[in-house]
Amino acid sequence: MGMANSEPLRKKILVRTAVGRPEKKLVGWLKDAGYEAVVCDAPGVVVSAVADEAPGLVILSGAVEHLGQHRAVRELETDDRTKRVPILMLLRSIETASDPAHRRTHNIDFMVDPPGSIQLLARVRAMLRVADDDEKPGDGEQRDGLTKLYNRRYLDERIAKEIERARRYARHVSCIMVDIDNFQIVNSTHGYRAGDEVLKALADILLAETRMPDIVARFGSEEFVVILPETSGADAAALAERLRRAFADRVMANGGEEFTVTISCGVATYPDHARDAHTLLRMADSAVYQAKQEGRNRTVVAFAEKEGEAWGGADTGPTILLVEDNDYNRTVASLVLRASGYEVIEASDGATAIALAQTVRPDLVIIDVHLHGMSGLEATKELVELEAMKDIPVVALTTRDMPGDLERLVAAGCRGYITKPIDTNNLATQIEGYLHG
Repeated sequence: MGMANSEPLRKKILVRTAVGRPEKKLVGWLKDAGYEAVVCDAPGVVVSAVADEAPGLVILSGAVEHLGQHRAVRELETDDRTKRVPILMLLRSIETASDPAHRRTHNIDFMVDPPGSIQLLARVRAMLRVADDDEKPGDGEQRDGLTKLYNRRYLDERIAKEIERARRYARHVSCIMVDIDNFQIVNSTHGYRAGDEVLKALADILLAETRMPDIVARFGSEEFVVILPETSGADAAALAERLRRAFADRVMANGGEEFTVTISCGVATYPDHARDAHTLLRMADSAVYQAKQEGRNRTVVAFAEKEGEAWGGADTGPTILLVEDNDYNRTVASLVLRASGYEVIEASDGATAIALAQTVRPDLVIIDVHLHGMSGLEATKELVELEAMKDIPVVALTTRDMPGDLERLVAAGCRGYITKPIDTNNLATQIEGYLHG
């Protein structure tokens, strides 16, 4: 499937420049990208020009003197014919942009002049995308102030609806979790203003490279989420890689200093990895955690089909389905298992474990006895009855040595048990014993 919408949104853009200072390079970039660029350099007619041309976006060129830019913004914001048209201001520097008079609002944004062509076109498409989305009633009230992406509340509402729609029509929904690598170091080294520009640059790429139906949201301080309706895990992973490379190639500027930043991406798909919105986000987050542990600046899929290959083609050992509802315990156990050479699929409840077992056909299941809701023993009874789990060993994960309860575990279908905290020195031996015993 084609991920990015290559057709420019609202093709007409009005460029406001100083008298006799045509922005040939800027106009050329816009035209090459498929936009219709209209130049306005006559003083005092910006409102009438915008009202007559009805552009999708107004760019106030850096050639326009400082007071002239503010005057144009005030006039456009107060006229009923033009107040909904988004405005991109090109300013002299980040310091100029931080002036209280330069505020990012619902329809106003800015970049340091002169911008590069890639950066400019990404920002233009992002602003047009936001303006188009905001024609839907109420959407404009649910955006993050800095990045213009949807906020967490809107994400939670939409992802639940998309999962329900996918369940009803037997379709896929994929989730990409994106985390900026070493963001605190960026802030401490280059300053918070530069950090804000990094966040904006990533938001531009996420909006420019995704489709109109996709939901792009700011999930945390430096975390972002892209929800992709009707998208397979393979297509989502390909898009995540494109986003990762595009951001790694983006050169950021802080005064006279240039630097680059990377991201780590985690991909999870309904119903392959999760049966509800909460678990889908958690599985994507777990994949991001793995990407960080493996060195950052990479994409990790929550798991790969046993018949195929992990993303990137890495060889993996036997597949273990780890079922544990404590996030910390599950993460630690998963890392220990992966470090021992196993491929790990995670679930936080019995129902998800049963669904995953039928899809993935693991080589071994390790399941916590004390799960919330359906207990580990109840889930084990259902697991061992599945045709897909025929002859697949299930091992209990317990917080204490329980030889006296071994009969109860065996009756439920367990081959044995592993105690927490996991003995990392003997884990491989224990696993091999259950796999080949």
